[in-house]
Amino acid sequence: MKNIIAGLLLSLQFFTSFPIRKTLPMNNKTVTAMFGTMPFISFFMGVIVVLVILLNDVYFHFTTLFLAIIIVIINIMMTGGLHLDGWIDLSDAYFSYRDKEKRLEILSDSRIGAFGAINLVLIVLLKIGIFYEYLHQRPTNFYLFFIILPVLCRLAILIYFNLSVNVKESGLAAYFKKHVKAKSLWIYIACYIFIILITGFVLNEYKLFVLTFSMFVMTWIYRHWTYRHFGGMTGDLLGALYEGMELALWGMLLLFI
Repeated sequence: MKNIIAGLLLSLQFFTSFPIRKTLPMNNKTVTAMFGTMPFISFFMGVIVVLVILLNDVYFHFTTLFLAIIIVIINIMMTGGLHLDGWIDLSDAYFSYRDKEKRLEILSDSRIGAFGAINLVLIVLLKIGIFYEYLHQRPTNFYLFFIILPVLCRLAILIYFNLSVNVKESGLAAYFKKHVKAKSLWIYIACYIFIILITGFVLNEYKLFVLTFSMFVMTWIYRHWTYRHFGGMTGDLLGALYEGMELALWGMLLLFI
């Protein structure tokens, strides 16, 4: 339990903007727990979004469009833009149409290029549009998906991380890869998937089954694509996966409404 709590706090430190100013041990058990608790962090963040929607419904009564914008901004603020940074770097690197070595150099470059800026605007606009449609239509189990979809996106990161090798020997992704116990992480993943599927069964929400299966398929496709164009995994590619998966799963959900 001590390692899980330390891992949870590490997850908040590394993957969110929540101020956890505490020196925590970094070893195989705590780093594995850090990754294992990432989906729970997404659950917590989803609950915050749901609370914002409820507050708006009761007190503020903002327009649907403005509420959609607020939700996108809150999500960016809670992660500190960490995943969006990976999306931007991936866009600059891939659309440079250079060889793998040059693309990896661009991934490591902190500066934003034209393609990164364009794709940043596109993904933000698409998310606002998707949330607007979803908020406007309010389907059955409306609040559930604000909580479950971020969890599925984190699970995609864990699966991709566990199945992939690092391209670079340096960096946080390489460091974490050396310390994470792959078998233990698979147990975490299996537990989350089991809970999601049980939730879908209890609530008779078949869309959860479709979205979970789609997450697996898209993660496998993304892994194949990154190996082809980058040679493996980096921290930026992990962040980009979250952003792309979130957009894809929300887009799929709209098709069922």
